[in-house]
Amino acid sequence: MRAKKLILFVTIFAIAGVSLAIFQEQQKPREAIEIKQKTVLKIGTTNFVKVDNIIKDYYFSIFAAVLTHESLATIDERGNIVPHLVSWYTNDSRNWTLKLIANSTWHDGKPLTVEDIEFTIEYLKEKDPSYAVHFGFIESVDVIDSSTLLVRLNREWSMFPTVLLVPRLIPKHVWSKVDDPSTYSGPDRNIGSGPFIFESFDPASGKIRYIANKNYWKGSPSVDEVEITCFKTTDAMLMALKRGDIDITYAYAAGIDPMYVPALLKEKNISFIIMPNFGVDNSLWFNFQRYPYNITEFRIAISYALDYESYVNLITAGYGRVPTRGWIPDTWWYYSEKPKLARNISLATSILESMGFSDKDGDGWRDYPDGKPFKMGLLVRSDIPVNLRLAELVKRDLEDVKIRVEILPVDLSTFKTLVERTKDYDTLISRTTFWGMLTHAGAGTLYFDSRNMGWANVNDADYHKIVDEILRTHDQSQLKELYGKLQDLYAEKMYAIPLYWGEIIQPYRSDMIEGLIYDPMHGILNKKTLLSVKVKQ
Repeated sequence: MRAKKLILFVTIFAIAGVSLAIFQEQQKPREAIEIKQKTVLKIGTTNFVKVDNIIKDYYFSIFAAVLTHESLATIDERGNIVPHLVSWYTNDSRNWTLKLIANSTWHDGKPLTVEDIEFTIEYLKEKDPSYAVHFGFIESVDVIDSSTLLVRLNREWSMFPTVLLVPRLIPKHVWSKVDDPSTYSGPDRNIGSGPFIFESFDPASGKIRYIANKNYWKGSPSVDEVEITCFKTTDAMLMALKRGDIDITYAYAAGIDPMYVPALLKEKNISFIIMPNFGVDNSLWFNFQRYPYNITEFRIAISYALDYESYVNLITAGYGRVPTRGWIPDTWWYYSEKPKLARNISLATSILESMGFSDKDGDGWRDYPDGKPFKMGLLVRSDIPVNLRLAELVKRDLEDVKIRVEILPVDLSTFKTLVERTKDYDTLISRTTFWGMLTHAGAGTLYFDSRNMGWANVNDADYHKIVDEILRTHDQSQLKELYGKLQDLYAEKMYAIPLYWGEIIQPYRSDMIEGLIYDPMHGILNKKTLLSVKVKQ
């Protein structure tokens, strides 16, 4: 009998112990439980990624520049180029000394060295056409000691520090074995030294996952993971934002299309960051390698045919303004005021008629002076819906002056091939980015100068002379004067026509995240944000 009572007592005690343990677990402070949960920053984008290769895929490379890979310099919140991994100095603008100032390591634990920097510049210049353009003035890179590099240029270049923003540094011990980086698919292909480590990419769902690099030299990121979801349409992305499936939307060097703002303003948990755009939202570019787009009078006639007020009203929904003939936005310190662009149909018609562009066969459309039918090809990226809408408006306006227009939508890869390599187009509509406005000699020269990427292929001797003076000038007052002369040429010769100046509109879920930091180059997705953003539990 005593044995039975003892067994019963032990059983009751055991049950009571389990119950007490469960009770104690339930009574733990909520904070103690939640601290174990992973914090995930969820980003939605229409910058669609097709393959996780930083050489082959443009948008994956953009995400890599912020998340997984480092550049040598960075941009502060005011748009200044400042040291990141290296500092620099020069005595003659041709020989630049770089000093490694960060104790950074690759994601596989190996140290990042000056040999890696030397390798990155030389390898990318040889293997990637885009880098070959940006590194065009670099003659050689030499390691001086364990913390010093000497970069020799083939000419004076005061703007050289802009190049330090360009490369996504890659480890020599990985890529030195790779002959074709655009096809490499080894498991170490995405090793970088940035604040996050690439985890996975699922092409079917469009999800890219990154995990925090706890050993990042500037400190551990403030979230454990970043998940990027690529959406095929803006509507689908904004629906996910409204539902709370994502914390924020993102588009490189852009915000959302202003047409979506009124509906989002009705959502109580959606807030906005609105910032000035240092790029030109969209311009009409002419190919100087083709007639009649290389004729100043023709370009001026086109400038008078366009209805800029309608672009501001219909495209920017009030978040834009009519640009000036000087092309450069008034956000820049060297802005020089020029007359605003304005439509003048009678003047456009008069100039075209004086050039011999008239309807010679009676079909209602203008012909070449020799009588052959004239049709303007208008190239536009199909992945940016606002550009397609804008192209229709430009076509409408040009058809008002009897110019036949064919809109040619192409994907990003085809666009870059036609515009930057084969130069096979008549005109195009596209934007410029903050970074693009900085490079070469600044003031958008990257996009104009035929000796560089040169969308417009400008080979005007007057233009080249001013650009060359800028490239060797350091003095700010002299630079402002030279940039003023450049804007005089933009206004006089209309190498490209700015269609509107706008703003960057960035929505986010203020009930879900806080601590976003904006920079003019990468917007809200930048390394400072990754070290400060908080995901609310």
